[in-house]
Amino acid sequence: MKVQTTVLLGTAVSALVAVQALAQDIPSEVTLFKDVNIFDGKNDALLEGYDVLVVRNLIQQIAEDIPVSGTYELEVSTGALERVETLPGSGVNGYSITIRDADGVETQTQQVAVNVIEGGGRTLMPGLIDAHYHLMLAASQGDSWRLEQPDYTHATMVVEANNLLQRGFTSIRDTAGPGFGIKKAVDEGMIPGPRMYLSGTLITQTSGHADRTLPFEEPRIFSGRAPVGEEVMKLDRVVNGRDEVLAATRQNLKQGATQIKIAIGGGVYSLYDPLDVTEFTEDEIRAAVDAASDWGTYVTAHVYTPKGVLRGIRNGLKTIEHGQLMDEEAAREMAERGVYLITQPFEAEENLRALANDIQWAKYLQVVEGWQRTADLVKQYDIKMGFGTDLVFAPDTNGQQADFLARFGKWFSNIEMLRMITSTNAEILALSGPRNPYQEGPLGVIEEGAYADIILVDGNPLEDVSILGSNGANIPLVMKDGRIFKNTMN
Repeated sequence: MKVQTTVLLGTAVSALVAVQALAQDIPSEVTLFKDVNIFDGKNDALLEGYDVLVVRNLIQQIAEDIPVSGTYELEVSTGALERVETLPGSGVNGYSITIRDADGVETQTQQVAVNVIEGGGRTLMPGLIDAHYHLMLAASQGDSWRLEQPDYTHATMVVEANNLLQRGFTSIRDTAGPGFGIKKAVDEGMIPGPRMYLSGTLITQTSGHADRTLPFEEPRIFSGRAPVGEEVMKLDRVVNGRDEVLAATRQNLKQGATQIKIAIGGGVYSLYDPLDVTEFTEDEIRAAVDAASDWGTYVTAHVYTPKGVLRGIRNGLKTIEHGQLMDEEAAREMAERGVYLITQPFEAEENLRALANDIQWAKYLQVVEGWQRTADLVKQYDIKMGFGTDLVFAPDTNGQQADFLARFGKWFSNIEMLRMITSTNAEILALSGPRNPYQEGPLGVIEEGAYADIILVDGNPLEDVSILGSNGANIPLVMKDGRIFKNTMN
């Protein structure tokens, strides 16, 4: 019989842990954050001076003055766990649980250690989420992945996965590239890293944004051979026609993709396509959407232009990546359809100039100029907007990941920006429906029953979001799935 354990903590009743049969799942240790000011991912005011109890990988209680010790009795037939003794001044952090059967006979006693984290008035908030990341490209210097052994590139991805956690990012939505094996290793606890929502191989057309073939290479339909990026690294797949789009989409889903990404417009670093071109026909876009919908998930797309945005959302796309060149018609229709936008506040940074030829740099400057106009349109039409950085090709600069958030400060309030990087991004992750690999609780919020993806912050991000940046310098503690991966507090 499955019962629910309930802990009486002072005047507050809190679920400590779900137990089966004779309380077999009572944990040996829980974590208790004391004296923290909580930003819950949604509200514009902090809960000041609160405590947060974490049991296994979920937040079980949020209250004032949760005790760090005590004696309890568990009555198995009802599941009631009642506090029977307080241990004032014992100096011992822990709960002693005596289990009694239906006749009141003591059957066993279990000790639960309490790992107390003294918050000292720091801000406790949801772990950060990046809704547009490329683990492989962020870990690679330029196109170095083309020149290295695949296992070396995978090793750099493992390092970057841990770096993400150290910066406070507990979830990412990877919008192109390999990583299914790394995700499995992270989820199994073999290596540290964030939760990963993987799109898998980016699906593009011949001459499209992710066509990385050499000029003399012919499409597979002519040559019968796949390019190295597709065959070895699984970064992109060049397809043409409905049948090939269906096959590519289904292959990604077979690998474990939580969503599908296609390229439907020109790109900055693309070799062959100007920014203004529109890619994939309506039928090809619809093919990807049909296949993804059959699996209960959705399609997103790389695109900048109004024509591309409109073609995409009119054929079933749920999110748009970039959109820095959209116009009012596209913005209005995105808002009406409830489509999410993940755009980037790019700037003309010199370190990026060295990675681009003159044509690519000219395209990049168009995007730099366009994103501020896009931000105006987002505010004007109240488009739902997430936060995603698209950091690529320069690992030494990945520490600025959360610094991008403050660049939106001209258009958005601090609470609006904080929602983007937490609860709104979590909404985007949840669009994957049954393909969502993390379904025990919600992400991006601090509430009872939510995943214990938590960071502590020195300072109040509701007053200054920039404190989330600087490579996590102001984030002394990171917890993901109830495990602490960083703790630099004295």
